Order: sequence, then structure tokens, then C-alpha cells
Amino acid sequence: MSVVGRVLRAGYDFLSLPFFARVSDFWLNLEFDWKIFWNAVRVPAANQPLVTIVIPVYNVERYINLCLKSIQAQSYSNIQVVLVDDGSTDHSIKIARKFENQLNLEIFRQENAGISAARNAGVRAIRQTDYLMFLDSDDTLFPGAIRRLVTQVEKSGSDFVIGDTVRTKGVVWVKRIDTRQVFKQGTRPGVTFAEHPEVIRDLTAWNRLFRWSFYHDAGIEFPVGRFFEDFAPMTKALIAAEKFDILAKPIVHWRIRTEGDRSITQQSADEVKFQHRLEQLKQVKSSIVAAVAVKRANHKNLEAFADRVLSHDLRLHPDKASELAELAKIDA
Repeated sequence: MSVVGRVLRAGYDFLSLPFFARVSDFWLNLEFDWKIFWNAVRVPAANQPLVTIVIPVYNVERYINLCLKSIQAQSYSNIQVVLVDDGSTDHSIKIARKFENQLNLEIFRQENAGISAARNAGVRAIRQTDYLMFLDSDDTLFPGAIRRLVTQVEKSGSDFVIGDTVRTKGVVWVKRIDTRQVFKQGTRPGVTFAEHPEVIRDLTAWNRLFRWSFYHDAGIEFPVGRFFEDFAPMTKALIAAEKFDILAKPIVHWRIRTEGDRSITQQSADEVKFQHRLEQLKQVKSSIVAAVAVKRANHKNLEAFADRVLSHDLRLHPDKASELAELAKIDA
């Protein structure tokens, strides 16, 4: 690494220290408080579709307040929050209950079974809604995120909409590098998986808004007990959709934890993470191959998948080059 590179890296590491994570949260708190005040004095719009946000919670007492406050700060008012306590042993739920009078909030509890089981339980708990969204309990929504998502998908009539993400570590806020190809052409309404192969680079569940009827009818579920649980079900959604939208505006602050307990994937052993990643990527590839056979995808989708594996997944696991290269092979 060059001298300039080392200096930039040192600066990044310094601004990512836990102290700066609290500085970042302080400024977000101020922004959310101002939006909440403004929401209290303005007249909410009438006849808004209902948006349900499912949030799995496990030992996030350090983060849950800011997460829920980011929902309270939304300029969109018709929101229901389904919070699934995945067997927390800290004060997460005690903190969440303070929002019961500020949000349309329902809290469900289950024995610890992981994020996939909690998401699935949250979906099953929904009695009626128009739209579904997932949010992780250590992340926050940008102000205006829900309004932008609903406005976009209501205008297009698409099955779901994918918004951009800002990676937040300390005071370093930067759009995700690995998904920039997805959003480089700006907002795109009404595209298909075959028309936008690069979308395979973005398989996270928490930066999209689903039309409830589509999500329910597609039979989407998260695999229990696996890391990278988003990969296969989000691929299934991309293939099943008649059309979806790309919204080139930031929707979520994706927190990279720098203190206390790391996120589940940060805690796991590298080999376990890799094996689960490989397993899920194989399922993604199999789904694309099957979609090509029924003309819901094409060879460009397979090429984009291979490029994603070799440019992103290999960067995360450079010691697994042979296995990832094998996965990236596609038939001519």
C-alpha cells in the first residue's frame, strides 16, 4: 500500500473508532428529534397505504432507541411496527416499550432462534397491510425514506422497490461500494431481473419495500440457522417479480458496529461464514439457472452473478479463490 493509501486508511480507522460512532448517533438523534417535532405540528396526509416494518431484536439495547426513533421521525404516518424479540437478555425490549405510545407498535417474543426465524415470525404476525419492509435493529432509516419508497412504487405499480444504502461506521458515511453498479443509472421504474442483471449485487432484505400481496403470494421465507440469509429469498423475489423499481436515493444507514457485541455475522468464525456464504450463493446460482430455463432470466444474469462472485465475494474471502472461481463458472 502506498504512503497516501496508508494515511487514508489510518484516517478512516481513526474516524471509525467507538467515540465517533457515538458522535454520529448524537447528530442522528438531533436530526430525528427535529423531524419528530415537525411531524407533531403538521397535518398528516390522509388515506395513506399501510406500511408494516418487521424488526428482529436480540440484545441491542445500545441501538434500538435510535432505530425506533428513526421510524418515529418519518414524514409518512401510516406505519405499523412488528418487533420480534428473539430471546433478548438485556434491556432492549424495556427500551422498545417506551415507544408504544409514539408508534403503532406490536411486540412478540420467541425463544432465541436467529434473525431468519424472527423475520418469518414477524411476517406471520401480520394480519393486514399494504406494504412490507424489514429493518435491522441496529440500523436507522433516513428521514423521508418510507414516503419516497411508497411514492415510487405507487406511481410505478411495481411489486417492490429497492433503495440505496449508506454504510455507516463511526462518522464515516459512504454509499455501499459493492452495490454502486445497481444504482449507477439512477432511479429506474418498472424493470425486470432480465433487464437489470447487475441487481444481483444487492441481495439485502432491509433496503426494499414489498407490495404485501406480492410478498405473500411469492411464498418468500428466510432460511433458519444460516448466515447470509437474505441471498436466496431476495433472488427469489427478483425472479418472481413482474417488475420492480430501483430508487437511487439513500434509504437506510447500515451500521457497522465498532463497540460492544458485534453483529451476528461479525461474531462468527470466518470458515463458518464462508461455508454459509458459499451455500447461499450456490442456491442463488441454481435459481438463476432455473429462471433462464423459463425465460425469466438470461445469460447476462449468469454473467452478472459470476462478476459479483469474483469482484465482491472473492474480495471478502481471498483465500477461497479456487472454490469461488468454480462457483463463478458458467456454461457457454
